[in-house]
Amino acid sequence: MKLTNVEPDATQPVLESEFIGPQWPESHPGCQASAALAMLSRGTDRLATAAQAELVFTDEVCSWNPSCLWHGVTILLRTGELESADAQLWKLERDSDGRFTDHVALMRAEHAKHAGDLAGSRTALARLATTAHPACLRDLAGPLYIEALVAINDADQADQALRRQDFDRLLRKWPTMRPLVLVVRGWLHLIAGRTDDAYRDLSASSRLPGTEVAATFSVARRKGLLALTAAAGGQLDTAVAAATQEYEAATAWRSPEHVAWGLYVLEMIEDSERPSERLRDAVDLLEVARSPVGIATVCYEQGKRLLDSGQHQAGKDQLLRAARSARWIGDVTLTKQIEKLLHELTTPVQRTRLTSQELRIATMAQHGYSNKQIADRLVLAVRTIEFHLSNVYRKLGISGRRALANTALPPRPVREW
Repeated sequence: MKLTNVEPDATQPVLESEFIGPQWPESHPGCQASAALAMLSRGTDRLATAAQAELVFTDEVCSWNPSCLWHGVTILLRTGELESADAQLWKLERDSDGRFTDHVALMRAEHAKHAGDLAGSRTALARLATTAHPACLRDLAGPLYIEALVAINDADQADQALRRQDFDRLLRKWPTMRPLVLVVRGWLHLIAGRTDDAYRDLSASSRLPGTEVAATFSVARRKGLLALTAAAGGQLDTAVAAATQEYEAATAWRSPEHVAWGLYVLEMIEDSERPSERLRDAVDLLEVARSPVGIATVCYEQGKRLLDSGQHQAGKDQLLRAARSARWIGDVTLTKQIEKLLHELTTPVQRTRLTSQELRIATMAQHGYSNKQIADRLVLAVRTIEFHLSNVYRKLGISGRRALANTALPPRPVREW
């Protein structure tokens, strides 16, 4: 990521004071990091790209250049070589003599993020976003910190951090950071329910070349995030196109975690309510990749669908897997949602008789009428329909419309004269 116009002397090691920020390392001939970035941008040979990134740490010049080291480590993370990246970071922490203290701390925080230690990552990134030296590292740590918060669904904390960060300044100051800044802000808008703002930022990010930040967590997933946002906004054609591009890129790259993400996105834009073979395959791939972030998300979705289809034990098993991963990564929001479902599953339901109005509304909902359509037909307020349906779900001991579709309702009573 070329964040400066200052070119260091190619014949001398790059000192920390001369380093303006992670940049495309073009400062010396035969740069191994440049070659690894070029391979990453093609996205077709993950193992060869990882092997090329390893060369960064044995190259005489690259091993003294914090820009090259940053790209070497993050590309290893992007290829799924977390153990190799960890080994290189241990060497840097042991041998760098304090030359690149905050650079290494930033790389370590990114390693923690990819390994699922979101708590450790966000703690380190929160510090680096305010105290890192040089200043460009603070500019980079800010979006990466918000990215860590968004990954655990902490929209409130992420919004507070966004207000402290001047993203418009970052967009002006570092053109090559734009794909990262936009996708992080767009992802935050998405989990906060601000669909229009999310679509604006994610579509803008997806149009930009992201080579120099392609190894970051969210940029690697930006087409999928765009697909989910477009689907949420009712733009099905855009959602299908973006999801297809994400899945094709994932299958070309052949990373288990990326393929799982592609399968999840394809499934979610279809808005299906049934247990899915795609989600089952995604879980298997995420187990191989040892990705607690992905396991929490996908097992939760599959678990809900299994419950709604009446497969309570299988649904419970998936939710328990999701809960373990959600607690590990520190996703409080998802953990509470899972605990609520599990509590409802194990709590005896006091079934009471539906009123005639509740039965009428439940029947219409089963036949596919929306809340607004039911309200129009019965000349009631939408809030009233929502209130009656909430009572229906409580009385029947079900979680929502999906479960209602598979629930046998009592017969309508015969009207007496």
